[in-house]
Amino acid sequence: MNLDTFPRSIQEPDNLYRGLDAPYRPRTRNLIVFLRNRDKSLQQNNFSNQSHHRHVLMLSIETAGSVIVDSTELSLKPGQGLLVRPFQFHHYINLEKTRLCWLFITFDLGAGGTQLPGLDYRVLNPKPTTLQLWSDIANTWTSPDSARRATALPMLDLLLMQLVQENQIRPISTPTSGKSSWITQVEQLLIQSIHNNGSVEQIAEQLNLSGRRLRTLFQEQTGVSLRRYRANYQVHRAMELMNGSSDNLSQIAERCGFHSLSVFTRFIRRETGLTPRELKRSLTPHSPESHQPKKVEN
Repeated sequence: MNLDTFPRSIQEPDNLYRGLDAPYRPRTRNLIVFLRNRDKSLQQNNFSNQSHHRHVLMLSIETAGSVIVDSTELSLKPGQGLLVRPFQFHHYINLEKTRLCWLFITFDLGAGGTQLPGLDYRVLNPKPTTLQLWSDIANTWTSPDSARRATALPMLDLLLMQLVQENQIRPISTPTSGKSSWITQVEQLLIQSIHNNGSVEQIAEQLNLSGRRLRTLFQEQTGVSLRRYRANYQVHRAMELMNGSSDNLSQIAERCGFHSLSVFTRFIRRETGLTPRELKRSLTPHSPESHQPKKVEN
């Protein structure tokens, strides 16, 4: 090691008890890092893979594509990233190639950590030093040495701090125009129909299409059927309300487009393998009775 790189002058502080602190810095835990290399691997069919009650930080390494988050479309080019928060339903469209390389980091935020202000609905354009840190986390994760792998956690804390700082003054990304903006329009109408008890045919009529044609176009462009999209949205909305509101189950059911608690209960059990009460308990942080939703095949 070259000791010449160390500074030769650092002033001694006047107060040895009052130092630098950043009490609201990110404190990540339960880290998982992985790559996805095929377009089909991005569209997960099992609820156990779709139920994002964790933060998801993604980076396009190879192959551009778009991510729709809560009906907002965000287009990523290689070298760009995106943060998806817990319970935000998202899916992928317009991937340039079937083969790709996207890096995913999923994590929880510990108590007392920052809420990562300014990263919602933004395409992240990390600076070279930040991108290098992103790479270091991925390479550290692959180490067979568990002690070295553990250092990926403070590295992720630093990465998130840098991303927050870099995006404090940047404008929020807006939906892209062109072919794929039609998808966001359909999704917005579909979400409205859930709360207004509308039908696919009524949505199609607003778009001057037949219901059959609308279903076909949506499936072709997103890889997700309208029925599956609707179910995914409703279950994610239910999880969000169960975790973050004081509503009872009947109120949650109504806010998710169900006018009967019994119908809502059958829906949640079919999608997750749990009753609504069990699902709500599983989402309670640090609950001794909490458990992961079961894997349900479609």
